[in-house]
Amino acid sequence: MSAVYAFTRADAATALLLGTEAVSFEALRQEVEERKARLAGLPPGVAILRAHRSRAFIASFLALYEAGIPLAVFAPEWTSTEVEVRRKGLGCCFELNESLTSGWRSVSGVTQHHPDTALVLFTSGSTGAPRAVQLSRRNIEANVAAVLASLDFAAAPMQTLFLPLSYSFGLLGQLLPALSAGLPTTLLGNLVELKALLEEGKLVGMISGVPSHYEALLRLLGAGPEGTQGVTHVVSAGAALSLPLRQRLLQAFPASRIYTNYGQTELSPRVLCLRSDHPAFLSSATGFPVGTLAVKLTGEGELCVRGEQVMLGYLGAPEATREKVEDGWLRTGDIAELGPDGLVTLLGRNDDLLKVGGERLSPFEIEAALRELPGVEDAAVWGQEDPLYGTTLTAFLQLRPSSSCPAKRELRQTLRGSLSPHKIPTEFYRVEQLPRTSNGKLQRARLVEALQPEQRIN
Repeated sequence: MSAVYAFTRADAATALLLGTEAVSFEALRQEVEERKARLAGLPPGVAILRAHRSRAFIASFLALYEAGIPLAVFAPEWTSTEVEVRRKGLGCCFELNESLTSGWRSVSGVTQHHPDTALVLFTSGSTGAPRAVQLSRRNIEANVAAVLASLDFAAAPMQTLFLPLSYSFGLLGQLLPALSAGLPTTLLGNLVELKALLEEGKLVGMISGVPSHYEALLRLLGAGPEGTQGVTHVVSAGAALSLPLRQRLLQAFPASRIYTNYGQTELSPRVLCLRSDHPAFLSSATGFPVGTLAVKLTGEGELCVRGEQVMLGYLGAPEATREKVEDGWLRTGDIAELGPDGLVTLLGRNDDLLKVGGERLSPFEIEAALRELPGVEDAAVWGQEDPLYGTTLTAFLQLRPSSSCPAKRELRQTLRGSLSPHKIPTEFYRVEQLPRTSNGKLQRARLVEALQPEQRIN
């Protein structure tokens, strides 16, 4: 493994753009070296940094990484309760501010982390309690190499990034590959700033987000592709990219290549990628394995992954690690189909698959059909226990602003054109917003909260 990570250049070319501030690779390198010189005398344990979208965080992150000090990244918006839970999970740890001055320190002196731990990131918690994922330099640098190749970073003039840097997609999937490729990165705070760049015709190169980001962006953009001609790469990950959304992105960004991706924090995180110039893009296919990763299916159809990107393990949870990783194969928890050419199509979480009339159904197919209904912006489906049928399907529809909601009879009639009868939901509810994590992942278990009589569509 290389002694110094990230830079293929150390010249006056721009590395970061934050508002009106431009930071060159040379200036960033100098700042990283200065911060590394301040690290002597740090207490033992895992260092904690808050992932502010700032020059100081990026320089501090790189300094700790290059110095070999294990680092846990915390989201700035976490509540005190969320912070406390994660601190306890780290064992011996201490927190640093952006100047790398030590502040809070744990009482426990017990070291729990793996000796090769370079970075600890926390899972989103969309399927249960968040876990502390330990990643090594080998994991991270293998992921960077895979992302550089699969996303064609060399063909992008720059990237614009508004994803949170506490999130593996933003930090490991986009920022570090750009730094490694010598690609300038503009850091934005939100979609509104991105829209402003589009309107001014100043958005150039690569953009990245989760599907819910693109739904919101397309709504902000309106009809035509004006201002999008400079965009060369549109990268989606974090959740399934539906076929209707793939088609809309192709229309909105005609000069760009669209990439749909799948990953997990436990896999550093990128696993699968599919480009819009592949014939399977306009289907439900998810992608091909990136880098040197190998995939296989269990007898039950669960996707398993092996390779250099498989995590070291969950910090402080050896039993959970053994359940997740066996003989080098990481069980993703996702049910999939694997084509003879290696193309993977995800069908849903193993605990999300719906059993109706004895048949296991993927919610993805049903949700894709629901999103095609007139006026529907987003949709989710949930299975409810039924003594007669085993499970009945309930649909939750998030409508576009000012859209009227058809009657249930009309919705079911429209769906007959795209779904078999047993796949058509029995009940429909209107929701203002589907429950999602901050990273855009659907929190399916929370759909039950929307079962309010006044929101039912009759």
